[in-house]
Amino acid sequence: MQSRKPAIWAVVPLKGLERAKQRLASVLNADERRALMLAMARDVLTSLARSTRLAGTLIVSRTVEADALAQAFGTERFAESPDADLSAALTQAAAYLHDRLGADGVFIVPADIPLVSAGEIDLALADHTGVTIMPDDENLGTNGLILTPTDAIPLVFDGKSFKPHLDAAEQRGIPPTIHPLRGFALDIDTPADLRTLLVEGGRTQTGIYLDRSGIAERLSSHHNGAPLTSDTGTANA
Repeated sequence: MQSRKPAIWAVVPLKGLERAKQRLASVLNADERRALMLAMARDVLTSLARSTRLAGTLIVSRTVEADALAQAFGTERFAESPDADLSAALTQAAAYLHDRLGADGVFIVPADIPLVSAGEIDLALADHTGVTIMPDDENLGTNGLILTPTDAIPLVFDGKSFKPHLDAAEQRGIPPTIHPLRGFALDIDTPADLRTLLVEGGRTQTGIYLDRSGIAERLSSHHNGAPLTSDTGTANA
């Protein structure tokens, strides 16, 4: 008799969009950063929806846009406690999935990695045992984390979580799998990240947004020495 395949749910945190991506404020105004964040979330959710190995997807957010995204992609939505930071919100979501939906594990996927593909998601799941970590391109942060069970290790998401997650797995006697995958490596935080995305992911929804909005051209001009005009790229949130 075949054993049951573990039910692993994707968990996608979506922070408030009012002050999204402040490190891009020098090149994008508040409305542009908001639209960028939504485009990236759609790219991530599209890839998760195409995965053949996930039991489902949960958006973790208290933003009004989360309801529309959940409806569009047929996902669940979980509203964390109002005072929860990112680590606490994800811990609450993992407990909810285990207690209410019978999840055996979670796959935490940030909403700002638009290059991620369904193939990479399924590859990471196929190789997973216990704790699997997809680092960012500097091996500093965690841009993907699979846990079985859902509380296998404490969650620490502070921008420098790769080593703490490694250490936590080792402390609990779980040999962690490090799975560097290009789609997980690039999270969008800086103008340089946007330029990399335009080179590598021009056909993503995020890349199309950057092109059609004129931001791509503006970034190219700025990179070549032309100043950004105050009415397009320097407005503050």
